Amino acid sequence: MTDGGGQRDIRLGWIPAVYVVLAATYCLGVVSLAVSAQVVLAVMLVQPLYALLVPIGIGVFLLLMLSFAIATLVRMRRVQPGTPGRGRLMTVAVAGLVQALTFGSAVVLLNLALADPLTAGLGSGVSPAELLLTVPQWVEIAFWTTIGLSSAAWPVLLGSCVSSWFLVPERVRRVIWIGVDVILTVAFLFVTATMPLEPTSDAPEAVIQPALRLTVTVLFALRAIAWLMPYVLDLIEQLGFRALVASRHLRAKKSNFLATIGVLSILAVSVSSCALTTTLSVMGGFRQDLKRKILGNNAHVVVDKEHDTFARWEPVVRATRRTEGVVAASPYVSGEVMVTSASNLAGAVLRGIDPETVSSVVDLERNLQSGRLEYLIDPARLLDLPPEETRGPMPLGAPPRFERRDREPPAEREGSPVRDVDALLDPTSPTPPAPGEGATMEEIDEFLRGPESVEPPREVLPGIIVGRELARSLRLYIGDEVNVVSPLGDLGPAGPMPKSRPFRVAGIFYSGMYEYDMKYAYVTLETAQRFLNVGEEISGVEVKVEDVERAPAVAGHVRDAIGRGELRVRDWQETNKNLFGALALEKLAMFIALGIAILVAGFCVFGTLTLMVQEKNREVGVLKALGSPSRGIVGVFMIEGLLIGLFGSAIGCGLGYVVCFAAEHFGIKMNPEVYYIDKLPVHTDAVEFTLVGVSAVVVCLVATIFPAVLASKVRPVEALRYE
Repeated sequence: MTDGGGQRDIRLGWIPAVYVVLAATYCLGVVSLAVSAQVVLAVMLVQPLYALLVPIGIGVFLLLMLSFAIATLVRMRRVQPGTPGRGRLMTVAVAGLVQALTFGSAVVLLNLALADPLTAGLGSGVSPAELLLTVPQWVEIAFWTTIGLSSAAWPVLLGSCVSSWFLVPERVRRVIWIGVDVILTVAFLFVTATMPLEPTSDAPEAVIQPALRLTVTVLFALRAIAWLMPYVLDLIEQLGFRALVASRHLRAKKSNFLATIGVLSILAVSVSSCALTTTLSVMGGFRQDLKRKILGNNAHVVVDKEHDTFARWEPVVRATRRTEGVVAASPYVSGEVMVTSASNLAGAVLRGIDPETVSSVVDLERNLQSGRLEYLIDPARLLDLPPEETRGPMPLGAPPRFERRDREPPAEREGSPVRDVDALLDPTSPTPPAPGEGATMEEIDEFLRGPESVEPPREVLPGIIVGRELARSLRLYIGDEVNVVSPLGDLGPAGPMPKSRPFRVAGIFYSGMYEYDMKYAYVTLETAQRFLNVGEEISGVEVKVEDVERAPAVAGHVRDAIGRGELRVRDWQETNKNLFGALALEKLAMFIALGIAILVAGFCVFGTLTLMVQEKNREVGVLKALGSPSRGIVGVFMIEGLLIGLFGSAIGCGLGYVVCFAAEHFGIKMNPEVYYIDKLPVHTDAVEFTLVGVSAVVVCLVATIFPAVLASKVRPVEALRYE
């Protein structure tokens, strides 16, 4: 390693050169581990071999890095103070020591948590924070302390590695880059041919190969861009004299300071563009997820009468189904009720549906977590449910209900009160004989049930389907009885009296929308009409169309087809315009807020070109002395700003797409009990990416106006006076 001073050639040794390469590799490895920490931890929990190999590999690398850091520090202490590069190498050595010690300690503490017996039952979806809850508090405090120290030292190590990289001799750097290019090319071809781009299942192990392929592909793409950049600049130089001068300014190696701030300007535009595209994609994902859930639980078009029901609805349904663009139509009746169980009560919206046609309009049947839609048509089947359905998705994660026929009773002693419970309830009834030692399960079950007269026959009640949150609130299971109270009952001596009727739970659905899962309950259309006292009338007709984006136009055709002025026809956009309007306003506000980051990048471009004008003052004077007009000088610096904006926005939008792709296909886990979604939704839109890229380029162009005008006012006599 040399001092990089240009004229002097002071040898600093090969150990610092090797250490700089190790430290740079460590910085890349930390980023990769931080991105894939959840996946690595999940695999280590389910694969004992990985749980052993991963910490061993990390430990060996850290020991190697620690040894070279100490050797580099000792070597630099022997170098004369003031030698160029000595301070940078000592900084990278100290930062590497801190990183190796803190990160190694964090790995040891994390493996202590993995070795704890309590982690055996956590499964593969555990996070590091949840994992540390199983260990003593001092281990958790020590882990987060070491992670904090390591995070604080990592930027110092990265910056010192970048600055120390130029101390490595150029021929050595060239050899290293050739080796990196060969390795990346072979790795890229291998992962492209053998590994999938998307996970094939939801298992944690299925994410490893796609994540590895994506990482190698991104590194290969970045290296390819760096390799092609000189050739791209060569092509730009062929476009004309102004482009030639602008390209030479950006790639000039005479002033390292200008080259550095030029690269920083491109990075600033890249980071701001990446942040803006990623945020817009996440917000678009939330909008798409909300839209999907709304359209899955509501019809695309609704025909109803405001605050009332209407009769003669059969011709309306037939006319609606014949309308062009309509896929299906289903009638419904709706009313507000109170649902009570043995433990709680809650308000709900009772909807009477046609079980035969409702599945063609909304996703009720597909959203059922337990139960069946057929139970509404034949509620007698609810009296003899199979055990797998009574043990379906239980509210609040409760265990299945106690079933005597599935219970393995403990051995009973003589005189056990369990044996005499039926006799205590009815002393006159004969007590069944106690089963012997070799009794079968049927005999034990018959003994526990006692006389058949104790359990009265169950009544066939109409079925009702409730949402998961409503079932949680009321502690309901499939086959349970609930009481539904309607305020619109019969007239009594004191006025209207509430109407009450028992129902039996026929299903529990999960729509993904808390409001629907907490408020909606479904029964058959005829049952709801009788219970709500609406006779043969209905509340409306739900319609599904072929293209949801053309729902407003189809709604107009439906309005013309039914020909009844008292009925209103509304599409889903009109029904939810306030909600989607608020989302659009929030998205616009976020675009403006994060657009300030691009403005900050524009100020960086402004400062870069202003300093470049001062640095290139003599060159500008020479150009003007040779006859170049002021407009040509302005064009040179405008092209420089354009190139910075193009390179920065292209890299930023590309990185933003990679981040969105990884988040969309690999998934960022979220707690569904809190957010009602299991992973972060992401939706990439080419229009938004294009808009962000164009905005970044425009900001960079605007930022170059003042430096370009400043350069055009340089007088050749003043610029060349002292030459």
